[in-house]
Amino acid sequence: MRLIKLLTFLFFISCSSSANENYIESEDLPFSIINEKILFIGNSFTFYWNLPSQLEKMSNERGLNWDVRHFTVPSATLKIHWNNPDLRSLLESETFDHIIIQEHSTNILTNADGNSKFYFDQIRSIIPASSQVHFFSTWMYPSMEQFNINNEEYPIEESIKQIIEGTTTKLIPVGRAFKLFQEKYPQFNLLMEDEKHPNSNGSYLASCIIFSHLSSESSLNLSKRYKGIDNNGVDIYYSIVEDEVLPFLQQTSDEVIF
Repeated sequence: MRLIKLLTFLFFISCSSSANENYIESEDLPFSIINEKILFIGNSFTFYWNLPSQLEKMSNERGLNWDVRHFTVPSATLKIHWNNPDLRSLLESETFDHIIIQEHSTNILTNADGNSKFYFDQIRSIIPASSQVHFFSTWMYPSMEQFNINNEEYPIEESIKQIIEGTTTKLIPVGRAFKLFQEKYPQFNLLMEDEKHPNSNGSYLASCIIFSHLSSESSLNLSKRYKGIDNNGVDIYYSIVEDEVLPFLQQTSDEVIF
């Protein structure tokens, strides 16, 4: 049985797209293959530095072989997504094992552009029960502190808990990891110059958190860079983090998840 599974795995690798890069040594080949479809619904906080592609590459590296896709629109709120017929069409035509939803960070605290809970429930209503839904908890950035009226340690996370209460939705504590990392390693930045969007370190940390949340595996010893190949056969890098920061990102992820 193990031989059959191994041969199946080798066949999968040989038939995979040239855009994939394989990191698994022959002696480390797993004897089981998990193929899961994952969909991100979010905005720029989700797609910066190719976060979905990083997550897919991490899964490939561990032999999990996730198919990770994203439906992302810059600055989008859940209200905007709900009113987008393309999202409705996608959710009605395809089934995903995991769906990760990310609301506009400010709107979670203010509901200025539509009630987050209402539109979250609307989107959930067209997601089949077979799909596990997750809510991506983003991070507080400097200009958002004015909305932390209750002076909470994790205001976005607390708001999300109220939104998902009574559902089977699982919270992904990315914002908690950002706060912990910034407290422990203030010499490294997680945000771009706009002090809002994640830089390559921030997106890598978010990828580690999501990877471990979904797989229950540590992110320790995952690669520091992930690449594919463009139509001309030239390497394109999805992400690069430096050696000096890599272990701190992975350790922070483990501390938050486990």
